[in-house]
Amino acid sequence: MERVTPVMMGVVAAALAVMAQAFLWVVPPPAYGLCIVCHGRDLIVWLAGTLTGLPVQVAEASSAWPLLTVLGVFLGARYAAAEHGEYRDQWVEPRFTAFFCGMGVMILGLLIMGCPTRLLLRAAYGDPIGAAGAVFVLLGVAAATIVMRRRAG
Repeated sequence: MERVTPVMMGVVAAALAVMAQAFLWVVPPPAYGLCIVCHGRDLIVWLAGTLTGLPVQVAEASSAWPLLTVLGVFLGARYAAAEHGEYRDQWVEPRFTAFFCGMGVMILGLLIMGCPTRLLLRAAYGDPIGAAGAVFVLLGVAAATIVMRRRAG
C-alpha cells in the first residue's frame, strides 16, 4: 500500500472541504477557521440537540451539519504519528491534572470567544479584542515555557 504523504492528505482534505461547502451548504462565518474550541463546542451542542430533539443554538456553519474538525485533527494526528512510528502513550502530568488543565483551557477559550488560531484570524480582520487576546496568548506561552524549563532543569 502506498504511504499517505502530508501533501496528499492536504489535497484530499481541501477537496472534501470544498465538496462539503458545495453540497452540504457548509459556509463558515468570517474568522471561524480551524477553531478547536468553537468547533468542539458546536459538535457537542449539535449532538445534544440531535439526541434530545431540543432546539439548540450553534454557529451558522454547524446548523446544517456538525463540524468534525476536532475528530479530524485528533484522528489525523494519531494516524500520522502511528504511520511514522512516533506514537506512544505518555502522561507528563497526573491524569486528573491534565484533564482539568485541558478543561480550563477550553473554558477560557470559550470566554475569549475562540482558540488562539481564531484570535489571530480576528486580529487579522482588525478586531482589537482579537489583537489583545493574541498578545495575552503569547504572554501565556512565554510564561508556560519558563515554568516548563524550570521543571526540566
